[in-house]
Amino acid sequence: MDTGTVTADVSKLIGAMYDSACGTGDWPQLDSAGLNGQQWQELLPHLQRALFLQQRLREARLASHCAQAALDAMGAAVLVLDASLALRFATPAGHALHAAQLEHAAPPALVRAVRLVIASAGGAAQCQSLRLARKQQAPLAVTISPLADCQPSCALLIARDPTKTCTSVPALRQLFDLTQAEAQVGKALAQGATIEEIAAQGGISVNTVKTHLHHTYLKTDTRRQGELIALIHGATAHLAIVDA
Repeated sequence: MDTGTVTADVSKLIGAMYDSACGTGDWPQLDSAGLNGQQWQELLPHLQRALFLQQRLREARLASHCAQAALDAMGAAVLVLDASLALRFATPAGHALHAAQLEHAAPPALVRAVRLVIASAGGAAQCQSLRLARKQQAPLAVTISPLADCQPSCALLIARDPTKTCTSVPALRQLFDLTQAEAQVGKALAQGATIEEIAAQGGISVNTVKTHLHHTYLKTDTRRQGELIALIHGATAHLAIVDA
């Protein structure tokens, strides 16, 4: 194989690297026929660096997408606010909350809590919790914590509607190996229903509900309704699943 053929093969390889690193639409096309060996050598390190940076960007985008999916799965409004309560990041639910209640007139208690949390970021980090009032709806439960390694300093705000349960019958069945009926009883109890109400809603006897509840106690290693409800809330607190 002569030198010209080798140079042509190398130029094709580097040309492919160029297209991969820079894209074909955003950068000038590489005229491989017009470059000599010295120019190829000078270009190669820059292409290698571009490929490395491109890979890092892809990894960062993947991490960002994964984090966004995790936040969405929490079923909460998530916002990042600076000391002036300017919005730095928000999930879709966070954007809605900010537009509805924080953008124009944030409650003084929330302003104080955000600034206190941000001021504590340099020392012993402090978290704050408060209730955010809403018109004709139950208050939101809000937790505010410092956001590390953020410039300017910011606070992470997570707001949940305490009246909305994330308890899911399919999740309870999978977590504790419950039957459909047992999981439905467990969910109803976690939502505040009594045994009599569960029986009436399901069209079954109170004794049948008690039987399902007894089996659920055995499978979850609990003994009383309070223990079972606490276990269900703790096990499904991170879920935002709509029941099938």
